[in-house]
Amino acid sequence: MEHRSSNTESIDEIDKIIAGVGPRRVILRALLLYGPKTGPELRWGISKYNEVGDELFRNQMYWVLQDSFDRRINGVSDALLYFNLKHLEISGLIIRERSETEYKSKIARINPQKIQQVREYFRDIVPLACITGFDMIDDAWNLRRFYQKMDRTVLFHNQGIADGMNLTFLPEGVKSKISAGIPRNQLHEVPTKDLNYFSIYHHLRRKIEDLLETHEVLLNVSFGSRFFTIALTQLAFEYHLKVFYLDSQENIVWIKNE
Repeated sequence: MEHRSSNTESIDEIDKIIAGVGPRRVILRALLLYGPKTGPELRWGISKYNEVGDELFRNQMYWVLQDSFDRRINGVSDALLYFNLKHLEISGLIIRERSETEYKSKIARINPQKIQQVREYFRDIVPLACITGFDMIDDAWNLRRFYQKMDRTVLFHNQGIADGMNLTFLPEGVKSKISAGIPRNQLHEVPTKDLNYFSIYHHLRRKIEDLLETHEVLLNVSFGSRFFTIALTQLAFEYHLKVFYLDSQENIVWIKNE
């Protein structure tokens, strides 16, 4: 039986959801490139995409968002927009929520758990970020070595970890003990009261969702107790992220690289 990678399966799944329907593709493209948008903004975006095509649509200058009282913009009706937004929402690719500023409007955004899959579908390359969990003081020297290694390592798409984006989560009070040789602004402390699996998981998840808007996130399980290791591994599968560890020779070993 032919083996199909999870990456290929994800692309096929998104392809089936789009099903050759142009507006669905444009909605995902717009949300991926420019973040959460309202219905009127997306309707205008579909119209603009039809005019300029994918190449120019990627250029920020063409995304001059305009609300419009016109119920139909170049053939893009409310019904067409609603049907395709609903289809993408039911599929799980996007989430729609009430706007905090406009009661009658809903804001659409790509489901954070799907954003990396959508990014791979469109073959978009973004800067890399890395998250590490650390709570074993005896491993401080190895953590410093890890930072040194990442500063000179090319990983994917001919790029390494973006400047300032190699982030480590560690228990409160540990930062001062291990920060020599590691930028302090890349060390994020977890309160002592939250040093349990569920709290660590939620701390990491919030940061991952924030980073995913602009970066591809890699997860490092080389250090840390079982709480950090299990939480990071679970998040890797939930958010379709790559996860790795360093072996005793400081080689990068990919546990999940697609």
